[in-house]
Amino acid sequence: MRFATRFTALRAGALRATFFAAGRLAAAFFAAGRLAAAFFAAGRFLAAAFLAGAFFAAAFLAGAFFAAAFLAGAYLAAGRFLAAAFLAGAFFFAAIATFPPWDSTLNQFGTSMTPT
Repeated sequence: MRFATRFTALRAGALRATFFAAGRLAAAFFAAGRLAAAFFAAGRFLAAAFLAGAFFAAAFLAGAFFAAAFLAGAYLAAGRFLAAAFLAGAFFFAAIATFPPWDSTLNQFGTSMTPT
């Protein structure tokens, strides 16, 4: 085999090896791209989990708001109940204390009884 033929064959082999190395580099870039795509998909999953957490937090805060409104209503209802009970007691006392007007403990003017 002559030198030129051998040199051409070596050059062709070197060129083939260069293309092989370039193919390996392209495959490495492809694998890196697949890895980046996997990270992107994982990021989308984490974003969805974050949004789900935000949704549940909003639902919790809405529930807390409604619970506070319920407790405020219960507080106001208890206040109305206590006010009504007080007024009923006051009216009952007034009715009992003044019922027979001639024997009222509140009407002591003009009685013949002397206090002791």
